[in-house]
Amino acid sequence: MVGGIAGVGSQYWQAITCFMSLWEARLWLLLTVLGLHIWLAPYTKVEESFNLQATHDLLFHRIKLSEYDHQAFPGVVPRSFLGAIVLAATASPFVFISQLLGCSKLAALYIVRGCLGLLSATCFLRLQRAIEAHFGRSVGSAFLVLTAVQFHLPYYMSRTLPNTFALALINLAYADLLRGCHPARIIALLTFTSVVLRCDTLPLLGLVALYMLLTRQVTLAAGIAAGLLSGAASLALTVVVDSVLWGRWLWPEGSVLWFNTALNKSSEWGVMPPHWYWTSALPRALLGGLLLVPLGVLLERRVRPYSAIAAGYVALYSYLPHKEVRFVFGALPLFNLTAAAALARLHTNRRKSTQQFLAWLAAAGVVAGTAAATIVMVAASRLNYPGGHALARLHVLDEAIAEHWQGPKTVHIGVLAAMTGVSRFGTQGEPWHYSKEEGRSQQELLARNFTYLISAQPAIPGFQTIEAVEGLHRVRISKAPQAILRSLHNVQLPLYFETKSQLYIHRGTNR
Repeated sequence: MVGGIAGVGSQYWQAITCFMSLWEARLWLLLTVLGLHIWLAPYTKVEESFNLQATHDLLFHRIKLSEYDHQAFPGVVPRSFLGAIVLAATASPFVFISQLLGCSKLAALYIVRGCLGLLSATCFLRLQRAIEAHFGRSVGSAFLVLTAVQFHLPYYMSRTLPNTFALALINLAYADLLRGCHPARIIALLTFTSVVLRCDTLPLLGLVALYMLLTRQVTLAAGIAAGLLSGAASLALTVVVDSVLWGRWLWPEGSVLWFNTALNKSSEWGVMPPHWYWTSALPRALLGGLLLVPLGVLLERRVRPYSAIAAGYVALYSYLPHKEVRFVFGALPLFNLTAAAALARLHTNRRKSTQQFLAWLAAAGVVAGTAAATIVMVAASRLNYPGGHALARLHVLDEAIAEHWQGPKTVHIGVLAAMTGVSRFGTQGEPWHYSKEEGRSQQELLARNFTYLISAQPAIPGFQTIEAVEGLHRVRISKAPQAILRSLHNVQLPLYFETKSQLYIHRGTNR
């Protein structure tokens, strides 16, 4: 008995040691970047709203389902709670400690995003290790550096998009694919992701399954069996859990699939041409790394199947009229792998000739340019959340101007504010009450006797404007040669971020 316990303890310690050994010094680069993204832009937008609000409600309301945000604001299509459940369970101990220390709920937002970032980084690390095992340490290091200096993947690794949860599992599947092991687990991971988190993973599942069939990693019968079993289990899990939380029988991703494909309702949010992913989305997502992708295909034949999977996935998705960068997140790691193979080859051969050295310098310049572009994008993006800043500012202003008011404080949050950073993590308890009801006229707002309004309207009858909150208007590039030289001399980019008042905090005049 004692020996058995000792054996289990030894295995547990080995598992911890193995996990900690993965976090080498160079991986702190990615973790530091993730932390900076959270610190500089803690608030979230409407696309992240469901999972963020669900995580809040699981943490703070628990079994009081009637108080959950989705009961009042269900959104256009339902989403699964399973990702939020995992995230809330991970963050719960840290949120509990923060409450004991007297921290506000806003601290819980940082904790939740930090936990999601760590989960995403762990799955990314698994893929990076598989790349090292298959292609060598130099390719693995290049993959890490390229990803860290880009904007999109690190920026969204801690954001509660369904695509972020899906990408974590996709990275785990890619890790097994590169190692050439566990084909059934690869199919199960991608099937679960398709059925529960993002139905748009289905084309990727098909392409990966086809590759494994062609390379004889799995037989047709075994692949179908793995897909059917994991699909049935995933469907049963999401239907049972989400039906309870939504209060009706429901398969969330089935509803999304029907909404986006059969009804083609997603096109109401905009239609892009078929080439949009290739000419707009991928250049922004990969930045300079995109220039290295063709070179990687040319120099390293082993990456060609994986780049083909990524290209096929983007090509298939290009047929849908509505397009967003996040829809092809699953292709980005494979494109980065291809670019990393080129970067590693150029680094290895840099001393062989002058031409090779110049090619390496050019590649290093591409990486540096990518980092510079990322800095600009981060600086611009952090100005895109006026709603979150407005709600935080409202509470500060209230302490200064209404310290003697003892009654309830009601706040109406306008559409723009709700879409640009307002979440339940930014709210406070009694005597505060918040409303996000849409379509209310100015007369109705006045009749409802709200204490405060956060609105895009600069003036509303019956209310006094107490502060304007600015957001990003546009990015201007200096054109004057002297201004450009002055900026470069001061180690600054010749760019200006123009802001303008986007939201206004109003206080009822009867207060």
